[in-house]
Amino acid sequence: MVTDKKLRIYNSLTREVEEFTPNSGSKVFMYVCGPTVYDYMHLGHMKTYIFYDVLARYLTYKGYTVFFLMNITDVDDKIINRSVDRRILNLLKDSDRRISEIMNNLEIGLEYMKDRIIELVKSGYVEVAGITDLRKQLIELEKKMSLTEDEDEKRTLEEEYASLTDRLTSDSEIRISENGKKIIEELLARGSRLDPLGLAREFEEYFREDLLALKIITVTLFARASDFIPEIIEVARRLEEKGYAYDTVNALYFDSSKFEDYGKLSRVNPAREYRVHRIEPDPNKKNDADWALWRKIRKGYPKEPCWSSPWGLGRPGWHIEDTTIILRLLGSQIDIHGGAKELMFPHHEAEIAQAEAYTNIKPWVRSWIHTDVLTVNGKKMSKSLGNYITVRDALKVFDPEVLRYWVLLTRYRHRMDLVLPFDPDPLNPIKPEHLIETPIKQAEQGLERLYNVIRYARMMPKTEKNLPGTEEIRAKLQLAKKEFLDAMDDDFDTPKAIAALHDFATSLFKYCQENKEINKNLADEIVSVFRELGSILGILQKDIMKLDDQRIVELIKLIVDVRNKLRQKKEYALADEIREKLKNIGISLEDTPSGTRWYIS
Repeated sequence: MVTDKKLRIYNSLTREVEEFTPNSGSKVFMYVCGPTVYDYMHLGHMKTYIFYDVLARYLTYKGYTVFFLMNITDVDDKIINRSVDRRILNLLKDSDRRISEIMNNLEIGLEYMKDRIIELVKSGYVEVAGITDLRKQLIELEKKMSLTEDEDEKRTLEEEYASLTDRLTSDSEIRISENGKKIIEELLARGSRLDPLGLAREFEEYFREDLLALKIITVTLFARASDFIPEIIEVARRLEEKGYAYDTVNALYFDSSKFEDYGKLSRVNPAREYRVHRIEPDPNKKNDADWALWRKIRKGYPKEPCWSSPWGLGRPGWHIEDTTIILRLLGSQIDIHGGAKELMFPHHEAEIAQAEAYTNIKPWVRSWIHTDVLTVNGKKMSKSLGNYITVRDALKVFDPEVLRYWVLLTRYRHRMDLVLPFDPDPLNPIKPEHLIETPIKQAEQGLERLYNVIRYARMMPKTEKNLPGTEEIRAKLQLAKKEFLDAMDDDFDTPKAIAALHDFATSLFKYCQENKEINKNLADEIVSVFRELGSILGILQKDIMKLDDQRIVELIKLIVDVRNKLRQKKEYALADEIREKLKNIGISLEDTPSGTRWYIS
C-alpha cells in the first residue's frame, strides 16, 4: 500500500499542479496514445515515449502497481496511403505507366491518385514526364507556405502549388526514380507486404524494436485498433442511440454541439480551431467541428481495409478507436491519460466527449499529462516538413542511454529545440553525422561524468578505515538522493533530479583527489544509490569495465610509470600525448611534488 502522498503532477485539464491520488489506492491505470504505424519512430516521438516510461518507472518505484496501456493505430488513412504508394512503385518497377493505367489497376479515382503521385514525387521516388524540377518546386513552395504568416501571400503560394498539381492528368506518364526502384526492390526482397494491415504489422514491429532499444520497457499491453472493431461499432451505435451522433451519406458523425463541455481540456474555441485544423470538411456535417465515428467507403478512394456496420461498409474514425480501447480494457474512469501536447485538440477533446457521453461519468480522466514538442531550429519536428531523423539513425551515433539523458535534461512539458547549422527539408535531410555537433554530444559527456562516479567508487583502492571526509560524503550522497526524489515528486522535474546527481559527483571527485583510498562501505553505497536512482530514469544501468579489477589497476600504474620515465628523459611531447589519450578514456593524471596520481575525471 502506498502511503507516500508527496507526488504532485500538473493536470492539463485543471491547469494546476495537484496531489496524485489514484482512484483505486495503489493501482494506477494509465493510457498513452501510441503510434500510427506507417513509418519509423523519429526523435519527436521518442521524447514523448521516454517521458511516459520514466513516469511509469517512478510510480512503480514509489510502490504503485501500474497498468500501462498503449494503443497501436493500425487503421488510418496514413497507413492506407503508404500502402497505395508501395503498390504504385511495384507497378512502376518494370515500366513507365500512365496515371489512367495505375488508376484502373488499383481501382481508385483521379483526384486521390494525383495526391499520391505528388507525395511520391516529393519523396523522390517517382518523376512525371514533361515536368522538370517538379519535386524541387513543390518542396520549396511548401517551405514558403510554412514560413509565411501573411494570409494573402499564403493564398498566392497555395494557388501556385495547385497550378503545379493541376498539370497532372490521367494521361500523365509516371516513371520510377532510382531511389524509388531501390526502395521497392528492398521491400520485396525482405518480404514486406503491400496491403494496409500488412504494412501496419511491419511498422508496429519496428516501433516495438525501437522501444526496446531505448529501454522503454514499462508498457503493460499494446492494443491494436483493428482488434476492437466490434467494440468500436457498439460504442458508436450507443452514442447514436443517445442522440450524440447522426448518420450522413459519407460518415456517422459525432455532434459536437450536443456535448456542452467540448473544448474544456484545450480551452479553445472549436469553431476557430476548425479553421486551423480543417477537421474533416464535409458539407453534410451539422457543425464544422463534428468528427467521424465511422467513415463509409467513398467512390474513388481505397476500399481496404473495411468492415460491415449498421451504417454500411467502412472503417472507424481515429478518435473513437482510442476511446473504445480504454473503455473496454481499463473501464469507465482512468487515472492518467498521456500524449503529446499537439493532440490536445481535436483528438483528446473528442476522446473526452465520446467517453463521457457514453458513460455519463465525469471526469473520465483524473489526470491529463501532456508532453511538449521537439523542434528543429524552432520548427516542430515532423515528417510533413522533412525536418526529422529517425531513432534508428540517431542510434548509429549515440547510445540509447545518451538519448534518454538528453531528453530528460528538459522538463517534459517544456519545448526542446534541436539546433542545427542548416534548416532541414526533404531536399536537405538530417543525417546521423549532423547530430554530433548538437547538444546531444554535450549530453553524452554529462552522462559519462555520472558514470565516472560509479567508476570512481569501483576504481579507488578500498579501506575499512573511516577516512577524513567519509561521513561528509555519505551525508551528501543521502542529500543527493533526497533532492533527486523531491524533484521527481515535484511534477517529474528531471533536470533538477539530474543536477542533484552532478552536485554529488563534484563532491566525490574532490574527495577522491584528496585521498588515495575510499571507504569500502561508502563505495558500495555510492554504486547502489546511483544504480537505484538511475534506474528511474533508465540510465546508469550499463555494465562498465570494473576498474577495481587488480589487473586493470596494475596496467594503469604501468602506463603511468612509463610516462614518468619519458618525462625524466625530457620526452615531454610523448608524455603529454599519453596523458591526453588517457584523459580521452576518462582517466586523468595529476603531477604533484610527491608523484603522479591518477583518477577518473
